[in-house]
Amino acid sequence: MFEDRSMHITRLLFCGPHWPASQNYTREYLQEYPFIQVDDVPLDDVPDVIKNYDMCVVKSMRLNADVISRANRMKLIMQYGVGLEGVDVGAATVHGIKVARIPGDITGNAASCAEMAIYLMLGLLRKQVGSFESIRSA
Repeated sequence: MFEDRSMHITRLLFCGPHWPASQNYTREYLQEYPFIQVDDVPLDDVPDVIKNYDMCVVKSMRLNADVISRANRMKLIMQYGVGLEGVDVGAATVHGIKVARIPGDITGNAASCAEMAIYLMLGLLRKQVGSFESIRSA
């Protein structure tokens, strides 16, 4: 029988188990696309398996030049958050890999930061530090 090899499986790697809702949501959203495989692996295993993936999402690890040099299939590296400090962008560029970030405003992180900023401002207005110190000294 003729085997159809025209369908390429695109493999997406989530680096680490942290914040599992992100990969669970992605896996659920993409389940109707059989040509996209979503995996998450322990951080210690990333350097050994990254060569098998087309894209990866960096959450709580650093992808240095050594790890990036092993990613010979990689086309895109994405990092959660504001900056790209977890990815050696220069090494990725040398290897022809695009680098992008997943902004915090769509992940809920921005709302959490704003809430904490308001809480801290209220604490300053109410002289919360002074209150704690007076309780400790009593």
